[in-house]
Formats: sequence, structure tokens, C-alpha cells
Amino acid sequence: MDFIQHTTNWVKGEIFEATIFGAFGLLTIICSLLFWKFGETPNSKAVIIPFAVVGLFFLVTAVSGIISNNKRLEEYNEAYQKSKAEFVISEKKRVEDFQYLYKMTIIIAAVCFAIAVCFFLFTNNHILRSIGLAMIIFGLTGLIIDYFSKERADDYYKVITAQIEKNHIFEN
Repeated sequence: MDFIQHTTNWVKGEIFEATIFGAFGLLTIICSLLFWKFGETPNSKAVIIPFAVVGLFFLVTAVSGIISNNKRLEEYNEAYQKSKAEFVISEKKRVEDFQYLYKMTIIIAAVCFAIAVCFFLFTNNHILRSIGLAMIIFGLTGLIIDYFSKERADDYYKVITAQIEKNHIFEN
């Protein structure tokens, strides 16, 4: 398989993830609307805004990811045709440069979970607990998405390093 095909598969995987992320965002917004329409208890009324905010964030992030990754497909093909060696090196750097995000996701999720637990342990406030639930959804979704993204990134990075070794590409 030509290297650009691996890159295309990577980008298509990112688009798929963004689509799943967007679908989950839409589902969260729908849940918020259902709580608004049919919720009668203070807890069900309190989750409306936190769920809507998280769902909207997921949806906007997903649409942005889909649009930017579709643009990347064309740009990557052009860059690859222009200079295969430079493209492979640039991909290696790009993949290395975003690895810290996976650790950040774990930290953000842990903070979200800790705050949510505190809201449930130390208060009976419906709004704070609802915000805590939204934070749990936010953190858990980030972990799920990055769980699969990191796996694909690791696999892609192995292909990149194999390509560099195979073609004796020298990095500057």
C-alpha cells in the first residue's frame, strides 16, 4: 500500500470519529430537549442547560473536525505528490506534536470526574449535581474518543517510521 493511502485512512478515521462525536453531541442535545419537554422533577429540569451545553460543544467540535479533515485530504494528496519524503517527515512531526493531547484528555477527564464527585458528596444542589453529570459525560466521551484515536495514531506512527526506514529518508 502506498504511504498516502495510510494517510488517507488516518484522515478518514478522524472523520469517522468526528461523526461519532457529533452523533453523541446530537443525542445529548436531544436528551436535553426531552428533559425540557417531559421532565417534571427539579433534577430533570436542572440537567437541561448542562446537557445542552455539552451536546452543543460536541456537535460544534465534530462539525469543525469533519470540515477540516475533508480539506486535509486534498492538501495531503497535493503535498505527497509534490515531495513524498518531505511529506512523510512532516507527518512524523505532526503526529509527534499532538501526542501530548492524549495525556491532557486523561487529566481533563480526571478533573471532571473529581469535581463531579465533589458536587455529589458535598452538596444537594440540583444544578451543581447536573453540572457534575454533564462533566462526567464530557470526560467519559473524551476518554472514549481518544482511546480509539491514540490506537490509530500509534499504528500510523509505526507506518511512518517504517516508511522512513524503508526509503532511507533522512530527517533534518
